[in-house]
Amino acid sequence: MSKLNEESLKYIITRLVDNANDAVEESEKDKKDAFNQGRRLAYFEMLDILKSELDARDADLKSLGLNFDVNKVA
Repeated sequence: MSKLNEESLKYIITRLVDNANDAVEESEKDKKDAFNQGRRLAYFEMLDILKSELDARDADLKSLGLNFDVNKVA
């Protein structure tokens, strides 16, 4: 397996952020729906870990599309 290049990483991050935004929208429609609340939390956790790990490695978060407050997903 080849190493992940930056363009592939950007694509994956874009998909994850889009899905996280969808999860936020769905969870806002029905705050009692445990599945959608859990899905929203899962995307928050994933984005938080991803952002923290990339930041610790001095990655350019802006160019990767992660220069936002992930707490807004929570």
